[in-house]
Amino acid sequence: MNKKIFQTVFLSILLTLVLVLAVSITVFHTTYEDRIEEDLVAELRFIASAVEDGHDVLGTAVPGHRITLIGDDGTVIFESETDPDGMENHLERPEVQEALHYGFGTDKRRSDTLLEDFHYAAMRLSTGGVLRVAVPADTLLSFIIDMMLPMIAILLLLIFFSAWFSMKAAHRITDPINSIDLDDPEEAPGYEELSPLLYRIAKQKATIREQLEDAERRSREFSIITDNMSEGLAIIDSEMRLLSVNRAAFMLFDSEETKPGESVLTIDRSDAFSAAISDALNGKRAEAVIEGKARTLQIIASPVMERSSVTGAVVIIMDITEKSEREKLRREFTANVSHELKTPLTSISGFAELIRNGGIPEETVRDFGKEIYDESQRLIALVHDIIRLSKLDEGDSEEAMERISVSEIASDAVSRLQRRAESLGVQLGFSSTDPGFIIGSDLLVDEMVMNLADNALKYNRKGGKAMVSVSRDGSEVVLTVSDNGIGIPDEDKERVFERFYRGDRSRSRASGGTGLGLSIVRHSAISLRASVSLKSKLGEGTEITVRFPGA
Repeated sequence: MNKKIFQTVFLSILLTLVLVLAVSITVFHTTYEDRIEEDLVAELRFIASAVEDGHDVLGTAVPGHRITLIGDDGTVIFESETDPDGMENHLERPEVQEALHYGFGTDKRRSDTLLEDFHYAAMRLSTGGVLRVAVPADTLLSFIIDMMLPMIAILLLLIFFSAWFSMKAAHRITDPINSIDLDDPEEAPGYEELSPLLYRIAKQKATIREQLEDAERRSREFSIITDNMSEGLAIIDSEMRLLSVNRAAFMLFDSEETKPGESVLTIDRSDAFSAAISDALNGKRAEAVIEGKARTLQIIASPVMERSSVTGAVVIIMDITEKSEREKLRREFTANVSHELKTPLTSISGFAELIRNGGIPEETVRDFGKEIYDESQRLIALVHDIIRLSKLDEGDSEEAMERISVSEIASDAVSRLQRRAESLGVQLGFSSTDPGFIIGSDLLVDEMVMNLADNALKYNRKGGKAMVSVSRDGSEVVLTVSDNGIGIPDEDKERVFERFYRGDRSRSRASGGTGLGLSIVRHSAISLRASVSLKSKLGEGTEITVRFPGA
């Protein structure tokens, strides 16, 4: 700003000086010429008067001035600077013509005799003829040239002074502006003309401060919301650079956190993710499912449009692992139910068809009837277990929760299973060191004991042993069902609680199992806020422990 003000002030002063100098020279030149003409006229009148009075003054002219006496016919009678005999006739000279006609005349031209520029003044004499006085025109030019040196010196001094003054003026204008404290502009020292500017700066500063505070507040709110989202959120520009990304996005992809400005592909470089991003930046909404080792992710990428052009994209990452697993379980459940229902129904249908066709011995018919009865019981048990499991899944169990004794329920269940144990050749025992009071449902606990104990009998060997025991471990009631039967392979331990999963399918089907027993145990435990753990070794037996919160 200093430079701009300095240039403006200095050029203004310099232009003013030049204009003043030019006007002064013009006025001086005009005034000087007028003065020369006045002097010529005065000198001419004086000489004319002396000549008319008979005085010989033609030879006493002012040095440098030419005096010429011209006859009425234009003949040069006298010339102070040259020989009149060699001069041409002057009758046609403009000043002579004016003098002859009007009594007085002037002119400025180049002399053909002396080859110089002259100022001429002529007067008609009463005695006859014309008297003329001439002054060289270069007298004025010489005077101006003589004045140039001091004028140039004065001009340079004025220019220097103008530069100094311009610089001081620029600083005087800008120093108050440069000294303004933007944090408190209204208290800044300065001249009165700055007051409106300072007021506007203060007002604008207050507005900007409010806008910044509002933007920071909105940014904090946005960060809090996005950082607490379980879904991943990433906002990118048209060059795939991250503008904003929350922690959930990095957690879902198990990637290291990156700063805004880096490529969104640093989060995940899979083909499906890259394709979804590319589609969104091409103006199309894209979805993709990424199957990972630990989880299944759904990607939704939507373009951000501005004036019909894509300026970026919003990417949402959702963990659909549970949904995917549920869908998978639903499909497996549907397939298993269909299979489990189809097998007994096929047997029943086959036996019924044979009986309908007749020609079968009565004893064989009784055997077929027994098979039909057994298969129908399997169907009833299967339907019952499916309905029971469905209610446990949906939390629709209507059993009242009250203070009950796990020991009493387990003892009763063992008593009811003694006959089945004897038929299988397995010794079933019960022990209790604590009543095992809990808040729960006797029906749910009974189902758990019956299913666990029944499995201990089914997957055992003749002469084997099974034990149901109840004890207390601190604040927990512990129900343990163990056997020394066939055991569970290591690869099956994680799946035995799945629906319709059987480690030994032939043994399970032969014993009438539905494959839902342990699944019901797990869901019942969830309803009772209990935990289930399993220990097993192939060929040595299995131990399943259920821990209930004590009451």
